[in-house]
Amino acid sequence: MTIIDNRPATVLGTRRLRKEDPALLTGEAKFTNDLAVPGALHMAVVRSPYAHARIVSVDVSTALGMPGVVAAYTGADLAPLCAVSKAAYVGDGVAIVLATSDAAARDAIDAVDVQYEALPAVVDLEDSLSDRVVIHDELGTNKSYTWNLLCESHEGAVNEAFAAAAFTVSEHYTHQRLIPMAMEPRAVAAVPQPFGGEMTLYSATQVPHILKVMTALTLGIPEHLIRVVAPAVGGGFGAKLNVYAEELLCVALARKHKVPV
Repeated sequence: MTIIDNRPATVLGTRRLRKEDPALLTGEAKFTNDLAVPGALHMAVVRSPYAHARIVSVDVSTALGMPGVVAAYTGADLAPLCAVSKAAYVGDGVAIVLATSDAAARDAIDAVDVQYEALPAVVDLEDSLSDRVVIHDELGTNKSYTWNLLCESHEGAVNEAFAAAAFTVSEHYTHQRLIPMAMEPRAVAAVPQPFGGEMTLYSATQVPHILKVMTALTLGIPEHLIRVVAPAVGGGFGAKLNVYAEELLCVALARKHKVPV
């Protein structure tokens, strides 16, 4: 017997069975869009086709008269969860429709009349930092924050090290764009409880705990009244690590209409 033969058995180097496979392979796993939620309204979002545009007007009157439509809101009705005066990127939400079916909601957003005034777009990071075109007028700059990433024994140690170095290297790197594409797109269902103000939020998210905290903070709901459930998630790759406006919109509208959204 060798020392290796006599070593105690551990999980290291041992194949482990995946607990989630049977439900997925047999089709029993439930994704957010598989959930049967009685009485739920379906939300559809009117999105900006422009990367940067002033919103001149939003008319939802025609959409409100379409079959199955329960409500329609402009960005001004749902600020700051929707764009109000300016669209800041392609896909920025400018209006919302609630309907009794997904098909009715999608049909209705085509009837929402939005007039835009296209503005110069910024698609380059260095151009953005120059503030040649400022996207958020109220902030006065495109710069979000400066993270110096300094871990020093004393103030100025990093600069001293560079100054004393025999050689320094400076380079400019261009990184390609990356867009994660999961098999399951993002999906959300907000289900209010019959009494007590509690809300269950089902979301195809990678960060249920962060989503719970941010939903409470953003919408002013006590955290103990919010329960976030991440059912089976069909891939994320980082795209589902964020808290998105649609999650907050579903919760806000479910509270307003007192039905699932």
